[in-house]
Amino acid sequence: MIQKRFAILALAGVLMTTAWAAPAWPPDAGPRGEAATQAGDDTAEALVDGWIDALGGMETYRKLQSASYTLTTEIWDPVSGRLRRTRPRYVTIARLETGEAARIERWEGNDFIQHGFDGVAEWAVMNGETLGPGDKDYDEARYVSGDVFYWIGLPFKLKDPGVFLHYDGTDDEGRHLVRVTFGEDVGDHNDTWFYTFEEGRAMPESIGYREEGRENISRTYWEDIREVDGYVFTGRRVHVNADGRIWKVLVTSDFVLNPEVDPAMFKGP
Repeated sequence: MIQKRFAILALAGVLMTTAWAAPAWPPDAGPRGEAATQAGDDTAEALVDGWIDALGGMETYRKLQSASYTLTTEIWDPVSGRLRRTRPRYVTIARLETGEAARIERWEGNDFIQHGFDGVAEWAVMNGETLGPGDKDYDEARYVSGDVFYWIGLPFKLKDPGVFLHYDGTDDEGRHLVRVTFGEDVGDHNDTWFYTFEEGRAMPESIGYREEGRENISRTYWEDIREVDGYVFTGRRVHVNADGRIWKVLVTSDFVLNPEVDPAMFKGP
């Protein structure tokens, strides 16, 4: 237990950093579905394995069978540093026989929106009215459902089938560069992630991502590392602009591990 808590404190110390420069290596994501073929990619696997081991190994992730939490998006003014607005979403996830299921609820003005995925089909409802293809909340239901499962499951989700780890060598300061891409059947977006590991530290020093169809790399740092009933997750994912100023924060709160859930709650109307 002492060793585990030390690892968690180490994680907090590493990820609670200031803004960082974008990765120096060419941001070439490679073709979609590119598997690890170079011997150097074994190094990428080893770096991610070390990160997972610092959090107690995959056994920590196996504890997660269901969860509920609030995911609040904070939008900040990067010039004044003032908080402009917040949007909480109320999330429930579970591992079912059909796969990973999720239900997300939120208010937008006077509209109450619910959408999710039961492991087979996506669905969406607004104010009790069923939504269908062509409505943004329906069209994004599957992606968002996977997203809320993915984020609460990092770094363990980097071991999922169809997640490819690529080792891109070291930068001028000797830090290891790991690029993450996804296969055809993993998610709906071909995003690319970049992790920078400092020699001798299990946790990544910096984290970046490039959304599908975009050239720029968004920059983040993680802080407020939390442990609930032996499960470890990130409480705050801070997004900064090119000047290192905060413009968005994703806050995870009210986390409950393995609440009793009725599988029917993940099905649409």
